[in-house]
Amino acid sequence: MLSGSIDPHYAIAGFLVGALVGVTGVGGGSLMTPILIVLFGVSPATAVGTDLLFAAATKTVGSLVHGFNRTIDWRVVRRLATGSIPMTALAPRCPFSSGLAVSSY
Repeated sequence: MLSGSIDPHYAIAGFLVGALVGVTGVGGGSLMTPILIVLFGVSPATAVGTDLLFAAATKTVGSLVHGFNRTIDWRVVRRLATGSIPMTALAPRCPFSSGLAVSSY
């Protein structure tokens, strides 16, 4: 897909998901990942990885904008990070985990 041509179906799906996210506040990954799998035939692991990379890029830009506008409560960020960062490293190794993040490599 890096050949320079853009499949309009992907662009339309992105536009519709963007509109729904803007109207509802629902996370785009909960909408785009199933669309990539069901409508475009992308493997589940690839759909998740693709959405994670896209989310990382867009959230980075959003974080910068909010940082410049001083609309981030850093105390809340620290509290969230205290639990989420360790579990990000531990969860794939837990017995109840699907192991997808580890076995995909």
